[in-house]
Amino acid sequence: MTGYIKTYLDYFNLKEGDYIPCEACQAPVVYIHHIHGMCEGKDVISNLICLCRKCHERAHGSKNYVPKDEFQLIHNYFLQGTRKQFLK
Repeated sequence: MTGYIKTYLDYFNLKEGDYIPCEACQAPVVYIHHIHGMCEGKDVISNLICLCRKCHERAHGSKNYVPKDEFQLIHNYFLQGTRKQFLK
């Protein structure tokens, strides 16, 4: 298991194989994504968001692109305990 995945799972007291909903749309998660890149020192919980395939594609510039700042806002709400659907 890579360090950033372990960081995310440990923070939320999760194990590999646990069901984790997408922080943006509540669909089943496929990716733990770095909001602001994977540079050294960026494997911190404030930079890691769980995303489904569709939202992950939107983070990487598909036709329904969502800027990093919006994913950061969604993640900040999630960290504060506000879990709701933000994107469709």
